[in-house]
Order: sequence, then structure tokens, then C-alpha cells
Amino acid sequence: MSGRKKDEKTVSIPEVKEIMENLKDRLEEIEAEDGMSHFQEITYNYVNKFAKCDAKTAKKIIKLLVDKYEIEEIYAINIVNIFPQSVLELRMILEKSFTGKTLTDDQLLELLSQIEEVKSS
Repeated sequence: MSGRKKDEKTVSIPEVKEIMENLKDRLEEIEAEDGMSHFQEITYNYVNKFAKCDAKTAKKIIKLLVDKYEIEEIYAINIVNIFPQSVLELRMILEKSFTGKTLTDDQLLELLSQIEEVKSS
């Protein structure tokens, strides 16, 4: 495996979980005895513990937040990683977001219900 960085992109925990699962499968095909490195194993265990949805759902929610509510991608990813349950929690995540500051409580409630709808579908 090459340790060189090809490109850089911010991704959610569920997306990292998907990447790590693919990596684990590929490594087992290539090096059945060695498998993942210690660092990779720790990362794999972390994302399995903290991913609150699958990668496909995470991408849908991020797209919804960015396209419909014009929330910056980094804050949309944080919302997916944390999955806030109340307007107060959501406000805490969005407190430094330019767009997030302009959303009313009613808009945030609607946003929470849409996130839950996407998550449960």
C-alpha cells in the first residue's frame, strides 16, 4: 500500500466506515495473514462504533443540507456525525456557520424532521 496522498476531501464517519470496510476486504484478498495495520484497525473499530447511519443515507442528508438549506459542507458533515435531536443541539453545531445563524427555530425543526425522514427511509 502506498502512503502517498492522492487528494483530500472531508467525509462523514459513515463514509469513512464504508471506505474502511472496502479497505479491509481488499487487504484480506492481498495479504490474508497481515490484514490491516494497528492504526487502521483502531480507525475501523471507531467508525463502527460511532457511525449512526450508512454512507448512502449520510450522503443524502449532506446533499439535502447543502442544496436546500445552503449549509456549508463541513457543518452538514458534523450534523451527520452527531445527529442532533433538538433545535438547541443543532444550534450548537451551526453556531459558527454563516448560513446556520440565519435559520429560525421553525426552519431548524423542519430540518430535523427532514433529516429523520431521510434516515428512516
